[in-house]
Amino acid sequence: MILESVEMIRAEQLLTRKTDSPMSDLSANHVGQHARGHLVQQLVAAFADLAESGLFGAAAGDASVRIPGTDCILITPHQLILQQPRPGTFLEIGLDGRVRGKHARPTPDAQVHLAIYRQQSEVAAIVHVHAPFATILGICELPIPPVTVDAMPFGDLPRVSACGLGRSQYAQEVAAQLTEGVPALLLLHHGLTAVGMDLCQAVRRAVGLEQTARILVICHLLNQTPCAAPTEVVEILKHSGYDCF
Repeated sequence: MILESVEMIRAEQLLTRKTDSPMSDLSANHVGQHARGHLVQQLVAAFADLAESGLFGAAAGDASVRIPGTDCILITPHQLILQQPRPGTFLEIGLDGRVRGKHARPTPDAQVHLAIYRQQSEVAAIVHVHAPFATILGICELPIPPVTVDAMPFGDLPRVSACGLGRSQYAQEVAAQLTEGVPALLLLHHGLTAVGMDLCQAVRRAVGLEQTARILVICHLLNQTPCAAPTEVVEILKHSGYDCF
């Protein structure tokens, strides 16, 4: 569902680039609203996919997407219980932090999302979930060896703790750790955050990291040391630019 919506937006952007004459303000506004509608559909579908994958804790977490051609993002609102967000509840926020058009509270982690978008221009989507196995991986300080091919992108993930930091400091620390090429990070006591060039990639990375964490936690419970992939295989894939997500 998400991938289909992404392709529709890309096709729409390609068509607008090929237009020889400038669009009227009314036409441009219609295209903008149409694109926002697709982004909202992606966000709703993302929550369904994440819930089905078992990545939510007692609270749902949050997700956001960058609105193409603007300095704004669409992000989930503040919600205290696990529930499927409705299309009309998503908020538009400028990178300056101002909520556009609605008087509602964004997710408490909105500052984190904004800090990442301001720092990484190539990031187009962010997913944060209170994933249980990733949380265990973080608080138990378990390493992430390349136990599967899918685990390889996560070997050197940063780990960030909010202890002793104010909300603004915490947002800046998370953004500072998510440097170019880092697909995700572990938030101690707080799940994970994954980024992507689109929402589909961010969701895949979040799911992939949680699946990797599940394997490692089970190995730990069985008091077994997981067998890592050979170093030469890891190096070959690393130098070939491999990223399964």
